[in-house]
Amino acid sequence: MVTPGGRNVFHFKLTKPSTAICGMCGAKLNRANLTPAQLKRLPKTQRRSERPMPHLCSRCMREEIKKTLRG
Repeated sequence: MVTPGGRNVFHFKLTKPSTAICGMCGAKLNRANLTPAQLKRLPKTQRRSERPMPHLCSRCMREEIKKTLRG
């Protein structure tokens, strides 16, 4: 894009992050959808979930734990 003064400038669109989904079943995870700039401002304990498998929903995580324990 050219400004009235004759300079070439770039305009970047900021995209909103998509909702987090489960790695196995594809269900939505109950997590805040924050941009990387917003995540930087949070303390480390709030950036990540306090779960053994943060990429799975609770139902799939429970099934995985059962599978590993049963062999």
